[in-house]
Parts: sequence; C-alpha cells; structure tokens
Amino acid sequence: MKLETQNSYITNPQFTGGVSVSPISGSAFAEANANNPQFGFVAGGLYVGTVGSIVVKTYDQSVITFASASGFIPGIITAVSASSTAQNIVALK
Repeated sequence: MKLETQNSYITNPQFTGGVSVSPISGSAFAEANANNPQFGFVAGGLYVGTVGSIVVKTYDQSVITFASASGFIPGIITAVSASSTAQNIVALK
C-alpha cells in the first residue's frame, strides 16, 4: 500500500488499503467498539496528514490522546473523536 500527500508518501506491505476518517462525537464515539468500528473495520493504525491532537478509541475501549500527532500512528483503533484537531486522517486496513 502507498499513501501519498503533497509533501511525502509512505509504503507498507502490511496494509491493504485505507479509508478517509471523518471524526465522530457523542453517542457514536461512545458506542464504537471492536464489533461496531467507525470505519467498518478495526484499523491497524492511522495516517495523519496534518499535525494536530488526535483522540482515538482502541480495541479494548481505552481512549488515548496523542498531542501533536502526524504521520503513522500504530494501534488497533476503532474510532476517532471529533475533539481531534488533526486533519487528513486515514484509517489503515
């Protein structure tokens, strides 16, 4: 898989694709879990194209905030909160 932005690109044969992420809030974020992931699949990581904070929910329902996130964020992720300031986020399959 190859993800490309205006200034850089990443390649990783571990991933088979990705989807653009629209962060969610409220009950949608609260209800996201391994059986009901926001993206239609449990992501193996995220790619953050524009620096900012990112709030994610993991496979085990933990909520984690990454400050000044950019590039590849590894993890088993089920949702991204609308309180995130990062942009151009891709959930990796």
